[in-house]
Amino acid sequence: MAFKKTVKEKLETKLNTLTQFDSISSSGGTYQFDEEVLLQVSETELVYGKTRFSPTSTSPLWEDNYSVTLVLSHENLTLVNSNPINPPKGAKNVYEVFKNLGNTNIERIHIGHVSNSINGNEIKVTKTLYETINRINREEGKDKKVRVFNRVVPYMNSEFGLDTSEIEVERDYSLLLDEILASGEFTQDDIVAFTNNLESGESSKVVIEKHINKQTVWLINTVEEILDIDKLTKPKAKNIGSEKFKYTKISITGPEHLMEKILSDYGQYSIFGVPALLNTDKYVIHEGSSRSQFDLILINHLGDIEIVELKRPDQYLFDYGNGRGKFYPSKDLAIAISQTERYITAINKDNDDEYKIGGKKIREFINDEIGNTMFVESIRPKALIVIGSWKKLSKDYSQLSDAVKAKVTKEDYDNDCLQAYKELQHSLKNIKILTYSELLENARTRLELNKE
Repeated sequence: MAFKKTVKEKLETKLNTLTQFDSISSSGGTYQFDEEVLLQVSETELVYGKTRFSPTSTSPLWEDNYSVTLVLSHENLTLVNSNPINPPKGAKNVYEVFKNLGNTNIERIHIGHVSNSINGNEIKVTKTLYETINRINREEGKDKKVRVFNRVVPYMNSEFGLDTSEIEVERDYSLLLDEILASGEFTQDDIVAFTNNLESGESSKVVIEKHINKQTVWLINTVEEILDIDKLTKPKAKNIGSEKFKYTKISITGPEHLMEKILSDYGQYSIFGVPALLNTDKYVIHEGSSRSQFDLILINHLGDIEIVELKRPDQYLFDYGNGRGKFYPSKDLAIAISQTERYITAINKDNDDEYKIGGKKIREFINDEIGNTMFVESIRPKALIVIGSWKKLSKDYSQLSDAVKAKVTKEDYDNDCLQAYKELQHSLKNIKILTYSELLENARTRLELNKE
C-alpha cells in the first residue's frame, strides 16, 4: 500500500533548508537569530513575528509592519517560501490592500484560513483569496509598467530616434470572472449558461471535477455533522433533511430513511464510487412472512451486485455481556446480518418467484433498470451493512455500571470492542460491515487521490 507524506513530513523537508544558515538556531520548534525569535512551529501553524531575516544584507535583521500566521495543510504548504524563515512573500500585498481600511491597524495576517474575516487588528484570509489578491497585484503591476512605457514612448522617438510601438496589455479574464462572481451579480442560471458553452476537452473536465470535489467535501462534512448527533430522533432527521438537503419534512420517515435518501441522491460517485446505484423504494415481498426492504443496490464496474442495508447512524454495533465480559453483535446489527443473508439468497435464486421488487424478480428488476447500459452478472452477490459510527461501536465506558467497571479497565474495554469489530468483519464471507465513519473516510481518501 502506498502512503502519502504527511503535512509534518513535508514541512520538515522545507525547514531542513534552514540548516544552511549558521546564524539560525532552533529548539523545540522555535527558530531564532541570537535572541530574536523569527518563527515558531506548532502542529497546526507557522507563526511569524515582525522581524525578518535577510542573510545577504549587512544587517541581516529588519522590522516589518505586521506579523503573519500560516495555517498548516497540504494545500497551504505550497505557499511556504524557499527560505521558510520568512512568511509567504505575498503577505505584503494582502497587508497593502487592507492597511488603509477605516481606522483598522493591521497587526497580524492569518493565511490559509477556512473563511475570510476581520477581528480587531487581525485579518484571516483563505488560500484562494490570498492567491487572488496576488494575481491581481501582478496584473496591475504589469499594467502600470505598460502605462509608464506608453507615456515615455514620445520621448524615445524624439530624443533617440527609436521607432517603438506601444505595448498591448493582455487582460487576465479569469481574474475578471473572479471579480464578477465576488460581486454577487452573477446568478446560478448565468453559471449554467456559461458552462453549457464550454467545449469538450481537458479544460471542461477540470471545471466539472472541481465542482464534483466541492460537492463531495460539502457532503462529507454534512454527514459528519449528522454522525455527531448523539441521539438522532425522527424530528431531528426531518429537520436535517429540510435544512441541509431541502427535502420536505413529510418525505422523511426517520433516521434510516434520511440516510437512504442522502446516499441515493448524492452518494453514487462520491461515497460509493460505482457506475450504477439503484434505490428500489419498493418492497421485496416474501409470501407468508413479514416484508423486508432493499435499501440500495450497487453495481460495480465488473457488473457484480452488492446489496446495501442501511441502519441508523446512532446505533451501537455491539452489546457487552456483563457476566462473561465479552462483546456480541447488537440486536439491530444481528437483524441486519440476517436480512442481508436472505437478500443474497434471493438474488442468487434466478427463478425464485417469491422474492420480488415491484412485481418483478430481483434480477429482472435490475436488468430492466440498467440492462441497456451495463451487463449485470453476479455468481455470488455480496452485501454491505452500514451502521453506527466510530463513536458508536458500543456503549461508552462511562455509561457502564460500577460493578462492570470494577471488572474491566477502560483501555481493555475499548481494545476488546475494537477487536470484536475486526473479528466480525473478517468472519462473514459475503457480507461487509462498515460504519458511516469508515464510509466517509473512504470517500475522503478517494477525493484526496483525485486531487493529487
